[in-house]
Amino acid sequence: MFGRTFSLLWALLASAALPALAAEPGLQVTFTSQGQSDTRVDRLLALYVPAQQCPTPFLAAGPFTAKWEGNIESPVRGTFNFSVETNGKFKLTLNGKVLLTDTEAKTAELNQGANTLTAELTSAAQGDTFIRLNWSSKNFPLEPVPPMVFSHATNPGLEKAQAQRFGRLLFAQYNCAACHADATKIPRTGGLPELNPGAPLLADLGKKYRPEFLAEWIDNPAAIRPHTLMPKLFSGPDAAQKAADLAAMLTQGATPAQGTKDLSQAAAGGALFANLGCIACHETPDATTRDRIPLAHIQDKYHGQVEPLMAYLQNPAATYAQTRMPNFRLSETEARQLAHYLLARGRMVKRTALVGDATRGATLLATSGCLNCHAGMPPTTQPPLSKILQNPARGCLAEEPAARGTAPDFHFAAAQRQALLSFLATDLNSLQQDTPAEFAERQIQNLQCTACHARDGKISRWAQLDNECKKLRDAVPAKEHQEGDPVPDAPIPALTWQGEKLKTAWMTSFIAGEVAYKPRTWLIGRMPGFAHATAANLASGLAHQHGFSTVEPAEPEPNLEKAKIGETLVGNDGGFNCIACHGLGDRPPTAVFEAPAINFVQTIERVRKGYFQRWVLAPVRIDPETKMPKYADPEGVTAITDQLEGKGPDQFEAIREYLRTIK
Repeated sequence: MFGRTFSLLWALLASAALPALAAEPGLQVTFTSQGQSDTRVDRLLALYVPAQQCPTPFLAAGPFTAKWEGNIESPVRGTFNFSVETNGKFKLTLNGKVLLTDTEAKTAELNQGANTLTAELTSAAQGDTFIRLNWSSKNFPLEPVPPMVFSHATNPGLEKAQAQRFGRLLFAQYNCAACHADATKIPRTGGLPELNPGAPLLADLGKKYRPEFLAEWIDNPAAIRPHTLMPKLFSGPDAAQKAADLAAMLTQGATPAQGTKDLSQAAAGGALFANLGCIACHETPDATTRDRIPLAHIQDKYHGQVEPLMAYLQNPAATYAQTRMPNFRLSETEARQLAHYLLARGRMVKRTALVGDATRGATLLATSGCLNCHAGMPPTTQPPLSKILQNPARGCLAEEPAARGTAPDFHFAAAQRQALLSFLATDLNSLQQDTPAEFAERQIQNLQCTACHARDGKISRWAQLDNECKKLRDAVPAKEHQEGDPVPDAPIPALTWQGEKLKTAWMTSFIAGEVAYKPRTWLIGRMPGFAHATAANLASGLAHQHGFSTVEPAEPEPNLEKAKIGETLVGNDGGFNCIACHGLGDRPPTAVFEAPAINFVQTIERVRKGYFQRWVLAPVRIDPETKMPKYADPEGVTAITDQLEGKGPDQFEAIREYLRTIK
């Protein structure tokens, strides 16, 4: 699953690549509350559960226990110091021996290979429950035990729980409740955030889309875009005619104009397609493979029209609030270039179109369930959920067409069908609630965050497409690189530690596309914006996954005495010369190479206090590709001994106090 994995040798030597673990990554964790249990896999031995909230969506709120089981994989024998931060009763067992029962650090020797681990937590009697397992050694300072060293063996109980989670997500994504309503089991608001996702608005389709394409899409959407959430509505010998009738109704009164393609702008659009990371989620429009979301149909869909495609690219959520397509805040020029590229490289299908009847189509629109998703209308012809639960293997979930009858065909794979059946066998109470940590994990997959970002040692899909990106960039005449220009091959930040690193409020704004500045000006890519509610839940979930609250503790006013020392330490006269690369508010860096580093004022706004200290002590341990030098030795001592006795942690704290004074 994780591909290239960094294991304990990485922990010892900072960045040595190891083969993939034989077992599955992460730890199995079993929660028990009110006599009920639930199991899942966690990346880290970390947890945050606010008081009076459920530990998992499948358990009730209240006191709980959690038990992590798995291995710490080690390629070498070594000695490590383990410690825990927690509000709850905790016990850690390594290789059958109890190591920790309180927050005092204890030393343990890990064997080469798999070391069995068991950790048990009883929720806090008062306040929020949290846990963070840390370690250190003579080679590195205190840090969270990284996810790259954890593994677990799968088992039937875990597989069942995972299937139920997958089915719960599918139930929401495919909007099953839009047709099969049940007010007692399915909340209209609250609960599982992905519930009631709706579908694109059906307005003005005739002005944008080619009717013949729309008819083919309605007839069999999965043939055009695999894994689409849109079902094949009609079956039987007249299915294609019904699709044509519905398309005629949806496009009546308007016909898209024949667009013109400007090949002179297509090359620049192709470079944008590579540089913005579109290629990480989508195939190029002239591709014949379908490893990613295909775009070959765009020319056929828009009939070569540039303007409606530009409008979509500049605001994807305009007609579909819950779209997964993010907003890249494209300029008009960028949107036009991208649109010309997509249209110039796509295909036009020559088809003998059936003549549709808009009147028959209007009847089908009302009776086929279209408006349940596309307009939020209450179901009128579909059976309620209570009836579906009596025989869930029929209708939409039937494997054979005869058992499906007139129900829509969602082209479910066997694993999807079994997951939905597994979820429908539960009491469905999990639809009434959710946890931020699990929401974040689902959305990292759903929004394809790892298409652009590395995570837990696995490189991103974008990084694996260098050859394709280079071809698109090379089609544009090269220009001489100027200092400050973005660098095409600069690595995108990894997701591994973002929940520990970034303040939740800032992370929410950044994911939502609401931060006006670009922290890393040297990146050729651009962080797009997602819906604010999604961004807020995702940011909260990432913090909880790392065992942190969503709110940083309030800090006193900066210590001016320490700040004075910090001002010296960031300078080039008796300091680390941080100002060579980093700007200080309005003051630019003094000796930039290629591009300036992140402005220090932004660092204080963005980064949690604890992570700042961990990063400055050992940056290469966190990011092996960083250009940030390491200033402290393994004992935390720096070369500047005339300030704070050379104690790195104290010096870096003084630097942070100084940075807090800069406006």
